[in-house]
Amino acid sequence: MPPALKDRPDVAVFNEIGIIEHLMRHAVTDHLPPGVTYAHFEMLLNFTRSGDGQTPAELAQAMMMTKGAITNILQKMEALGLVCVLADVKDRRKKRVRLTRTGAQVYEQILRDMKWKMDALREGFTDNEFRQALPFLRSLRTFLEEISEQPEPEASIRR
Repeated sequence: MPPALKDRPDVAVFNEIGIIEHLMRHAVTDHLPPGVTYAHFEMLLNFTRSGDGQTPAELAQAMMMTKGAITNILQKMEALGLVCVLADVKDRRKKRVRLTRTGAQVYEQILRDMKWKMDALREGFTDNEFRQALPFLRSLRTFLEEISEQPEPEASIRR
């Protein structure tokens, strides 16, 4: 990285976020059972946060993925018995995704296997340190969400 970029705090923040994301992904991946991918884990995590019963389109929006990518993930998860995709009782044209008992058990086992890492994390930092990081991280996320919804300025489209 050129010295000028290395000294910029915005570049340093995104570099740290990228490294943290990579390390977290690796920490989770080490505990996934055979056949379960990190994308499957993220979907299981989404179900625990938001509940199940969402449509593939709703899941695509929540996971910031294309509907095709979500369909592929759901097909593989269904083959593993982690979810079931059912017709919507009110609108048979729609599908609803439900977490199976197996899916819930797999997610809980992953969390149990990772417990020692989470305990070490909590011992390494205080609740106050985590709380102090949240306002900036939330503001950064909100800013990035808002700017990603805006059309590109004319000048950058013509390049």
